[in-house]
Amino acid sequence: MKRMLSVLGTSVALLAATAPASAQEVKLGVVMANTGTFAFVGTAAINAIRMGFEELQAKNFFGNTKVSLLVEDNRSVTQEAVALVTRMATRDNAVMVIGPVSTGEAMAVGPVAVDLKIPIFTVATAPAVLNAGPWVFKSTETADSYMKILGDFVAKVRKPKSCFSITIRDNEGYIFQAKVFNEIIKAGGVNVVAEESILNADTDFTALATKIAASKADCLFLSTAPEQGANIILQAKQSGMPASTLLVGNTGMASINYMKAGGKAVEGTVFPAESVPTGVNDMAKTFIVNYTKRYGNAPDSWAMLGYSMVLIASNAIKAAGPNPTREGVRQAMLATKNLPVIIGRGSWTIDPATRVPSFGYAVMQTGPLGALVAK
Repeated sequence: MKRMLSVLGTSVALLAATAPASAQEVKLGVVMANTGTFAFVGTAAINAIRMGFEELQAKNFFGNTKVSLLVEDNRSVTQEAVALVTRMATRDNAVMVIGPVSTGEAMAVGPVAVDLKIPIFTVATAPAVLNAGPWVFKSTETADSYMKILGDFVAKVRKPKSCFSITIRDNEGYIFQAKVFNEIIKAGGVNVVAEESILNADTDFTALATKIAASKADCLFLSTAPEQGANIILQAKQSGMPASTLLVGNTGMASINYMKAGGKAVEGTVFPAESVPTGVNDMAKTFIVNYTKRYGNAPDSWAMLGYSMVLIASNAIKAAGPNPTREGVRQAMLATKNLPVIIGRGSWTIDPATRVPSFGYAVMQTGPLGALVAK
């Protein structure tokens, strides 16, 4: 009889106490921000990952292969993400790591993952994270795809005359989303009156709010973290920005933290999202019910993404065979096609040549249920 104990911070031990001698015991790591700047993504995603993994274990999804889940909080600190992935690769012998969250973290972790030859599966949006090498995978489509959908919707459907654009300048993911959006709406005839930038740690937007109000722009675009974006809107409205101003955000505005921070001031914001709140398929509808019952609140888009990520990663581990290796898991990720998930159109496929996934985004509008505006 062989006993296995997983004790790694917030890790959960999901192994049976006994295993046949022929069964291999493998670990699936999770390195995401459960605290700090990017916790608006990580907390919901981790909750959903845990829930999804437990459901798979209950169904004996992995068969005789005993898989445990190791969850660690890198606290939104890039250096900690690097250290944790290194530890999972060298000490814990994980076959794959889900995470990290941000583009900056993924840009730093990517080369380490390539050197250690361990697949990582990041939430990062910027395509540049894939440049590190063939061991890096991302769960999201690239911003030039979903921000084009958003930009076209704003320019062709909502048709503002001018837009004031703000992005975080110390994060490549936010910069790239803003760049794509601004280019699309300019091509659609919208005048971008200002392209301002802020730091990720900024909280006082008094001067910026005055600029926004003085610009008379009838559209405000924010490529920021959700709480930060809500804060800018609140201060801009206090400075005289009209209530009729069209509010537009990046994927971060899919977080429930955005509505909590901004309340009624941010209602009506349009943004791109990986999922719809009513569920794209029966699997999603069941997930929404179960997640709400377990955690006391409805899942946001990041929770749905996290649940889908653990399904994708687990499928790759299973497809790699009864004794999965890191290379086997990497090859299985590249072969993933039309896998049922609860985001986008309900199916996730990766392009094996580019490692860019496709599943489809929707344009959403904030409100009590995040009412769907367009697909």
